[in-house]
Amino acid sequence: MRVGVVTVHNGQNYGASLQAYALVTKLRYSGFEAFLIDYRNAKIEDRISSYKRKEKNNSIKNILKNLRSLSSDMLFNTSQHLRLVSEKFSSFHDMILDSDAGIFHTCAEMKKLNMCYDAFICGSDQIWNYNITGLDETFFLLFANDAKKRISYAPSLGMSSNSISPKLKAEIGEKLQHIGHLSVREENNKSLIEELTQRRCQTVVDPVLLFTVDEWFDLLEKADDVCPSQPYAFYYPVIEQPELESFAMKEAIKRGWKLLNPRLVPKYAKAKGYTEVPKAIVGPSEFLKLLASSKAVFTNSFHATVFSAVFQKELYVVPLKGKHSIRNNRIFEYLKKIEVLTEQANDGRLIYIESGGFKNCDAILKTNRELSIEYLLNSLK
Repeated sequence: MRVGVVTVHNGQNYGASLQAYALVTKLRYSGFEAFLIDYRNAKIEDRISSYKRKEKNNSIKNILKNLRSLSSDMLFNTSQHLRLVSEKFSSFHDMILDSDAGIFHTCAEMKKLNMCYDAFICGSDQIWNYNITGLDETFFLLFANDAKKRISYAPSLGMSSNSISPKLKAEIGEKLQHIGHLSVREENNKSLIEELTQRRCQTVVDPVLLFTVDEWFDLLEKADDVCPSQPYAFYYPVIEQPELESFAMKEAIKRGWKLLNPRLVPKYAKAKGYTEVPKAIVGPSEFLKLLASSKAVFTNSFHATVFSAVFQKELYVVPLKGKHSIRNNRIFEYLKKIEVLTEQANDGRLIYIESGGFKNCDAILKTNRELSIEYLLNSLK
């Protein structure tokens, strides 16, 4: 059976690329001819291009943005570094992409895939988050005809159900009717999906948790050698957070570690006070290798938290505040599920898990992993 996977993969986000890789590869391990479809959501593409383009409007804001971009290029070779990172992501995606099908930009264009696929899966990540994708019809598989199996695997609405407006709920409910087998990543959204569709919706694990640690080590063997020779801590914020960065720098000095941030252009990282940089360009597999080889992880990222548990890393999380605080829920839910975080410990301040704190994690997740794989296989029968 030929299976096409549609998700968000084109934003140069390490977690998004690794979850896509895990889902496609796990399907291949299970005997399916699975591929990632190279679909480019317009809202995400516009956001990416806004980072790169020079603004023509001569407002003070745009003039300052253009000056910052020019200065960054001159001082830190930013454009060249970002180009090399982009090439690294493309090379990683080549392992799972249906390169023969080409690139798609609209739901209408995707209809031609009905001729060469038997089933389609939408997910994971925040493909159903209105603020990120605009509830793009492609991520609800509206291009697939009735003869095809249509499955959701661990998508996220990116927000709690009680914060979604009635109008948005109605739109989501209408688009969900086209999907034959329903699952979501967050327990909080399960009841809403069932209410909107009057059908069962299963909670499944994020695709990165479909892999065992040994399967992730197979990927690390393909990664370039990027790890410093001296002991280092790994700092990765999905959202920039000064208090977390300051804490990580102080803690690294106290523990005698170097501190590395894979998101930053190396010259800029040094200027900011980081004491170590990767030895080569960091793509998704190199990102994971750096995390797995570190002494500790400082983060506010869901996927960095998950991988810290997978590789048994000492972990520090400072919850996000303000408009980004909704992202904390996924981290809290996951840490509670693997029984390393109690309700009492979740006081909105630093979460610390010692290196031995994840030793029972895989055993706890084993049943959830098996049920999630069973859901996938049963949906594709």
